[in-house]
Amino acid sequence: MSKSFSPVLTLQDILKFRLANKNPVSALEDINFQLDSGKILGILGPNGAGKTTLLKCLCTLIIPDKGSIVIDHYLANTPADKIKSLFGFVDNEERSFYWRLSGIQNLEFFAAMYGLTPKQTKLRINELLSIFDINYIHKRFDTYSSGMKRKLSLLRAIIHRPKILLVDELTKSLDFDTSMSLYKFIKDLSANKTTIILTSHNIPEAENLCDTFMFLKSGKIAALGSIDTLHQNLKNADASLTDIYKTVMKNA
Repeated sequence: MSKSFSPVLTLQDILKFRLANKNPVSALEDINFQLDSGKILGILGPNGAGKTTLLKCLCTLIIPDKGSIVIDHYLANTPADKIKSLFGFVDNEERSFYWRLSGIQNLEFFAAMYGLTPKQTKLRINELLSIFDINYIHKRFDTYSSGMKRKLSLLRAIIHRPKILLVDELTKSLDFDTSMSLYKFIKDLSANKTTIILTSHNIPEAENLCDTFMFLKSGKIAALGSIDTLHQNLKNADASLTDIYKTVMKNA
């Protein structure tokens, strides 16, 4: 008998309102999808499409007004500590670091919050610093460049080996070499069954990294699927992801 697999993430009928001129409007509407372990989902769409709102709903920073989210068999209304331990989240506007502490002190603090022992923390930090070739970890956080702060945000998000990594604008503020290292790291995470959801305005970047794509427009899913599925839907096997994006956004 073949073994059945269940998705690591299931969203059903998600609706989220926001206020516009004091009136509620839909930030997300009728969001339905499933994602299997180890997949890399790229969420693409214009500013204001709902990409960041969706990520924040997934990691329970904000609560949908309707619908259900199931994460690794747990409903998202499970006690917060359990749900949050399943996720790593790199926000577009990072505000959770302690600016007067050094980079390593911040990482040690967050590792302790995730329940890592001092020994586990030291080993994990050294491993991650080596991957990203960081050797100036003892400076105060507020003295770092935007690129270094971005690196530390990523390290903080993966220090506890989450099952699902969420990244808002993957390579924002990163130089070319660091971006290349990050691409390899993301693919290695995926190969080891970490599920990754990222937003990006860089369509070639998404095309290179992702195996599944979601196109959001005005809070609704305009298209969803693998590149082969999208080709079939458009009846154009030669279309690039940029071509698909333009067509989907025009017709949505």
